[in-house]
Amino acid sequence: FFSVAMARLQRCLLAVCVLLSVLGESGALEGQALHDTVEEMRVGKHQKYTKSHKKFRFFDKDDSESISRQEFESGLKELGYKSSAKKIDHIMSELDTNGDGSVVFVEFMRPTAKKYKEEAELEAMADTDRAFEHLDSDFSGHIDVSEFYEGLAHLPGMAEVSREDVEDFFRNFADVDGDHFLSYEEMESIDPELMRVQG
Repeated sequence: FFSVAMARLQRCLLAVCVLLSVLGESGALEGQALHDTVEEMRVGKHQKYTKSHKKFRFFDKDDSESISRQEFESGLKELGYKSSAKKIDHIMSELDTNGDGSVVFVEFMRPTAKKYKEEAELEAMADTDRAFEHLDSDFSGHIDVSEFYEGLAHLPGMAEVSREDVEDFFRNFADVDGDHFLSYEEMESIDPELMRVQG
């Protein structure tokens, strides 16, 4: 569907446009979103996943793949923490999202996964901010097609991408409202599927 030149443009756009997949998501991570985030951390061998897995194993004394209230209390005592029954009950109720009285690894990971996701969102917003500032050379708060082209022209792989290809992408995919300018919101919302380069 896209020409080779458009594939090169897509690669360059990936370098300057980090898209937020969970923009606006707030509150606790739950359900499939929680499972997906934990899996993303596991596959990426994220340091926080590894540390949390070791902590979980420490508390899961009977290797049942879940932590009971008793195991949790015992583990805290072993670590030197003196917590009241009320505090332990509160922590267990926060972690035990399905209310079955025990905490499985995905539930145990929820606070860590939420923090991981929030950090990724902040990083993505910072990348989008930097990219927008780079492309908005006149600091007008929006990007016209010339700024868009000139901002990308120096990037590796752009030598073979014509101005016509860039203008076509800008008109047909980036400039959603058709006002001939790319706003921050439009840059942020470029469909990730359009950015995917088929190898």
